[in-house]
Amino acid sequence: MLPYIISRASNMFALIMIEHGAEMFEIGAVGQPGPWSNLLNIYTALFWTAAILVLKPCLAMLDRRRTPGLSPVFDRFANLIASVTLALVGLLAAYLLFYGLRSGFPLIEGTDRFAYRRFAANKVTLYALNLKSIVGFVLGMVAFVIPARRWMRIAAGMLFPAMIVLYFLFGDKFFTQLAAMASFFAPYLYCNYEQARRRLGIYGLASALALGTVGLVTTYIYSQGFTQTPAATTKRLSGRMVGQGELWYLQSRVGAPLLRWDQPVLDRYVAALHIKQTELFAIHNSLGANYFSNRYAPDYLRASLHKNAGTVTYTAATEATGLVLFGWLGLGAAMLVIGLLVGLCCAYAAYAIATRSMVSALFAAYIYAQLRSGVVQAAPWTIFSIYSARWLSIILAIELDASKNCWRLAA
Repeated sequence: MLPYIISRASNMFALIMIEHGAEMFEIGAVGQPGPWSNLLNIYTALFWTAAILVLKPCLAMLDRRRTPGLSPVFDRFANLIASVTLALVGLLAAYLLFYGLRSGFPLIEGTDRFAYRRFAANKVTLYALNLKSIVGFVLGMVAFVIPARRWMRIAAGMLFPAMIVLYFLFGDKFFTQLAAMASFFAPYLYCNYEQARRRLGIYGLASALALGTVGLVTTYIYSQGFTQTPAATTKRLSGRMVGQGELWYLQSRVGAPLLRWDQPVLDRYVAALHIKQTELFAIHNSLGANYFSNRYAPDYLRASLHKNAGTVTYTAATEATGLVLFGWLGLGAAMLVIGLLVGLCCAYAAYAIATRSMVSALFAAYIYAQLRSGVVQAAPWTIFSIYSARWLSIILAIELDASKNCWRLAA
């Protein structure tokens, strides 16, 4: 759940800046005092309440389960599983390094990361950058969960920082890197939560070090290698930060009825679930963050979204879009549903850790990455499209077959 906490913290920080008069370049306005952050806090509380309500019983079921499961089988092949995982991630790291050296790393070249991804990166590089939480989670399984040899666990712990460095070289910044770190340490925190609770001070210092390091590299990126003046760097950074709350500020200030059912927009969302090129479809049909650029059409916002100019990646699009589709009360119901889905996804990740199953870990991390992307960007097609449904059906079939084998072992 930590990546969601990080995203929400960024939204709160942005809204506080907006309420104190920060300039919002994308929408061509200056923030004003208001209840915007407190309103979003209400919906955040509904989200977390639903997530915890579904997660806690699932964790309790994991603690009480009597079926032996396939954990002993997985443990028998732990060294092989760890070797394959390390080899695959090592090959991916080598590929990223070679490709970056050949095409030029965006961080070194001063190239915008979105422009690089759109015009220079190939599919392997794009998948590696977009699904970094999967890489982090499986390496965390090797480092902290499966009973592999000690040198393999150490290798996983060293390989992950190497991947973080590569992600930095490819221009990834603050929140995406912190989310990847959270995915890596999730297996450790799940297995050692009592120890973590007793040593909160030490973990707080480690978190501050991680925040400081990521913040320093982010500042380096936005200052163009520390060549810009402090005033120019601060202006760019503040513009990036306030962008995390702009859409919510914009729509909540415009207002909405208590209840709404915007059937035309909902019909377009349903149609998007059958489209393969959803990015272009979303732009043409005003879905997700594109709704606000097409409806209110400030030029800079349109350029940022349509050209993906890299000025900001919106992280509260779902709440703003939900307000448009369902109104104030309807958004509350939508946040409860989203919280339930996130809670179930986290429970699946906990199941993978508890059973020490690398296959389940890979599946859980994939579903988590897709669901989180959809929640952050108001893009439900990432997890609910017919193309995603095929993968989910395969995952379900594999897990059901594994469950059947567990019952055979129990019998």
